[in-house]
Amino acid sequence: MSRATVTNTPGADPSKAAPAREKRADSRHRTVLQVAKLQTARGDELCILRNVSAGGLRADVYTDLAVGEPVRFELKTGRSVAGRVAWTNGEAIGVEFDRKVPILAYLAHQAIEELGRRVRAPRVHVGKGGFLRVADQEHPVEIVDASQAGMCVRTDRILPEGCTCQVITEGLSERGAIVRWCHDGLAGLQFKQPLQFREFAAWRTHGKVTGRIQ
Repeated sequence: MSRATVTNTPGADPSKAAPAREKRADSRHRTVLQVAKLQTARGDELCILRNVSAGGLRADVYTDLAVGEPVRFELKTGRSVAGRVAWTNGEAIGVEFDRKVPILAYLAHQAIEELGRRVRAPRVHVGKGGFLRVADQEHPVEIVDASQAGMCVRTDRILPEGCTCQVITEGLSERGAIVRWCHDGLAGLQFKQPLQFREFAAWRTHGKVTGRIQ
């Protein structure tokens, strides 16, 4: 990769050029394509962060938002940033942060070491019914929360760790899963095949009138 060459104009004061460079860097947008949790007054959903800068971001969403509406994004690293919707265009929104933040550092996985947390897929509250098919028997469950990688369900059954099952719920095609833990009436399920973002969005918007991602 070629290295950029910086040329100083004769007689120019290099110290005066620094603020201009800092301003350009501050407004520079980087493409990231990361899934994050979008928090609004109406609840939590997932979104895809597309472009970010210190002052704001562009994201793809599947929920209707209004210009000026306050929003918060929770990142995989556990960090969060807040702002307001500056514009909307179909499934895309632009957000201006309440204050400038080192967003690329917030997105970096090494930030996990500072926070003492591990990276895990963003999850949202669901609170809807469904069924688990285990050994050809279907048991009713309540889906407590979900991510693209799996879900937590409330059940009155004791499910052995490592057993396989099928998740059945309205708006989502039948999904194979593995029980990772089960205690106190709750069970953690890991999907054998993670949900694509559009699959997750279609499930979350099933039966709702929205002009967003279908």
